[in-house]
Amino acid sequence: MTSEPGDTPGPPSGRDRGRHVRAAETRLLYDNAVTGIGSTIVIASLLADAQSVVVSRLLVTVWWLYMVSVSAARFVLVRRYRRASPTAADHERWHRRFLVGVAAATAGWSAAAMLLYTSARPINETFLIFVMGGVMLGGASLLAARPETFLTLLLPIGLLTAFRLAIEGGREHLMMGILTALFTLATVVTTWRFHQMIASSLELRFDNGDLIASLQTAKDQAEALNRDLELRVNDRTARLVEADHRKDEFLATLAHELRNPLAPIRFAVESLRPGSPPANAARAREVIDRQVGQLVRLVDDLLDVSRITANKIQLRREPHDLGRLMSTAVETILPLATAADQQLEVSLPSTPIRVDGDGARLVQIFANVLNNAVKFTPPGGRIWFTADQQAADAVVRIRDSGIGIAPDVLPRVFDMFQQAQPVLERSVGGLGIGLTLARRLVEMHDGRIAISSAGAGRGTEVEIRLPSTPVPVATAATAEPATTAARRGLRVLIVEDNLDAAEMLELAVSLLGHETRVAHDGATALSIATEFAPDLVVLDIGLPVMNGYAVAQALRRLPDFAGVHIAAVTGWGQEEDRRKARDAGFDSHFTKPLSPAVLHDLLATIEHRIVTGGDRVGTPRTRLTDSGYSV
Repeated sequence: MTSEPGDTPGPPSGRDRGRHVRAAETRLLYDNAVTGIGSTIVIASLLADAQSVVVSRLLVTVWWLYMVSVSAARFVLVRRYRRASPTAADHERWHRRFLVGVAAATAGWSAAAMLLYTSARPINETFLIFVMGGVMLGGASLLAARPETFLTLLLPIGLLTAFRLAIEGGREHLMMGILTALFTLATVVTTWRFHQMIASSLELRFDNGDLIASLQTAKDQAEALNRDLELRVNDRTARLVEADHRKDEFLATLAHELRNPLAPIRFAVESLRPGSPPANAARAREVIDRQVGQLVRLVDDLLDVSRITANKIQLRREPHDLGRLMSTAVETILPLATAADQQLEVSLPSTPIRVDGDGARLVQIFANVLNNAVKFTPPGGRIWFTADQQAADAVVRIRDSGIGIAPDVLPRVFDMFQQAQPVLERSVGGLGIGLTLARRLVEMHDGRIAISSAGAGRGTEVEIRLPSTPVPVATAATAEPATTAARRGLRVLIVEDNLDAAEMLELAVSLLGHETRVAHDGATALSIATEFAPDLVVLDIGLPVMNGYAVAQALRRLPDFAGVHIAAVTGWGQEEDRRKARDAGFDSHFTKPLSPAVLHDLLATIEHRIVTGGDRVGTPRTRLTDSGYSV
């Protein structure tokens, strides 16, 4: 629906609708006016020429000039109307002006019927009556939009023409006058019905205006939603394509990183065959220990990503000395820096700074960033590790002289699996999740982490801000004399369905001077336990026949096992797995692989408890990693 002059937005109703209908009728009058004006000039000229031979030429000329002047004035009015583009409220004023013009034209035609009529020549008489009828019919079609307008034209012309014929005298003229009056009446009735049709159509148009407007609005909204949806779909598609690409790249990187340690482990195992020189065997053990540590770190990072993504990491917050946390992180990274011939400069806070947080996680943050600095700094480069106090924040900075970060990569360095170089061009390992973990963990400690670089080849600086806590006043503590408990070997039951894992764990426990038994399923474990009476049960979770949870519950129901330490050693390491272990009756929880240091610590703790008569520890062990390969 196209807008017209005088339309107002929105569907009109009630009194407003009536005003809009009348305004539309007035527009129709003005739209048809030029046709009526042109017809008036042509018909008036023909009539003047025909009647000038039987009526005074002066009278005819004056009448013709009057009709032309009125037509000109009406034409000017139409032009002004179209230029003004009036609103619905202005149309009544314009209708009155139009009505004045019609009345002036009607006066001219009525004067012609009275003054230009003559019965001297029947042809001229008939022509005049024919002209008056034509003017009436033309006016009826052009002026039907408003009753005031067509009545102003039809009634004066028709009735005066009939009157003029009637006063001429004679029966024929009287009959012609009556017929003219009837013709006028019929024309008025027909024009009125035409007007009603026009009014009804306009009313219907405005009655349906709300529906049309609603449909148009709905169409506009649907088009806007479609455009927005298309943009969102395109954006989501682009993000999915990018995520899919990064996923494929990550899987390729993961496969690469997992294969790298396996190759030296395989050749190291060959070096341990009987007959190998002792020096080769010692070197092989070092390689295996180091490469297994690398594998464990990869798995631990992946588990941490899963826990953080699922919001399942729970921080064990307590006050810590920032300097000690930094020293611990340095201990884990110093061998890598030394091997890379890099100079690590550490500047601990000159005065104690305490931070409230999970010590293991804070060390992990520093170690991850330091590990990145080592990887991306060439041999002979320098790394600075500093900390100071700024207002209420502890600020830790790790700066290096390494390869730096390109400006286009810098905004994405904290994204998951983000790597600055393509897979095949990387000279260093890693999954691209270290900085992501660091940022998530810093944010969990209510801190902030930022990274900056002047560009490729110009080094990188990472700034970590953590809320600091007041340092308590030191108080003298009375040292308690250390007690040395007598050595006592433990009885250890190992329940593991993987034969190689069970054999190696049994060997490691036996070498530490403890007696062992091995079971490969849950039912056998229960049978051996009742005969062996172990001090410690090292129990896998995923077992045939009975799983580890069921075995632990069955053992706890036996009176003799109320004080026996049950340790879960499993590949299931999520928080939900630890909760299930605690509910089933486990005392501690370790994720595979169990490191020799952690195994020694566990056995020594239980041995000391038995010798000193301490209580059984009743909650599962949770730490950053149970493997012992990272703090």
